[in-house]
Amino acid sequence: MQATRQLAGSTRVALRKLVSSFIPILIAGLGWHLYGYAQVKPKSSSKVPGEDSYASCHDNVSGKLVGPDQRRTFVLESPDGRYRAYAETTAVTYKRKNAQGDEEVECENKTGLFVAGPQNQKFRQVMSVLPRATLSGNSISLVDWSRQGHQLLIGEGLWGYGSDFGGTEIRIYDADSGTLSSESFVEEAFRKYARKECMGVYQPAGFSEDGEIIVKAGPYFDEGEEQPRPESCMAKEGIWRIGPAQDAIRQLPDDYVPKHYGKEEPRKAAP
Repeated sequence: MQATRQLAGSTRVALRKLVSSFIPILIAGLGWHLYGYAQVKPKSSSKVPGEDSYASCHDNVSGKLVGPDQRRTFVLESPDGRYRAYAETTAVTYKRKNAQGDEEVECENKTGLFVAGPQNQKFRQVMSVLPRATLSGNSISLVDWSRQGHQLLIGEGLWGYGSDFGGTEIRIYDADSGTLSSESFVEEAFRKYARKECMGVYQPAGFSEDGEIIVKAGPYFDEGEEQPRPESCMAKEGIWRIGPAQDAIRQLPDDYVPKHYGKEEPRKAAP
């Protein structure tokens, strides 16, 4: 089983055997690929209070098909307690015929983001992630709420079962306005900053005190290559801050650690 280098070679992942220490993110104008994600539940080494809704029809260790699965994150509450959110993923099996005409059992996911607010304490679904033709796996990771303004930072995970293609897109849900950011706003911010197409690996880390998002970013390497792709904007891994205007972007010291503002509700309080 091949291992893949991510974020300037600091992390190597063996599919279905080794779990990555973070959820790397690649968003590129020409396409994006994340190796080592399929059928493996990532674990975060950061102190982010959120959680991932990852669910799979396959056993994480053996890779064997074990059947339908469902996972719901804990409820993450905004700092002032006015909003609460959780994500839920359902993985189901279905049958299809392969190129040889033989019947195979496959797996696909459906994921939803649910939010409850001050006007209505009942949770309602505000976002859904559906299986795609080559990316039938998906999940949502709750990263954090902003200190003010009721913005929720999430990671939208996408991958292909039985393959090493996939990725996670950084998104923000604004609970006050009920709006969701585009799937490419981080990539667009780096493209404006670099003034060219920008390929990279991005990890959401949290919010700054004044509401800008914090992202860990690094160059993108093709599998087995020692040099990053020419489209990579960064020479090495770093911590970056992106403002709401998307072009307000700057690099932070390497030892910068964001604070986290969301509060986890006890498991028994989940709906």
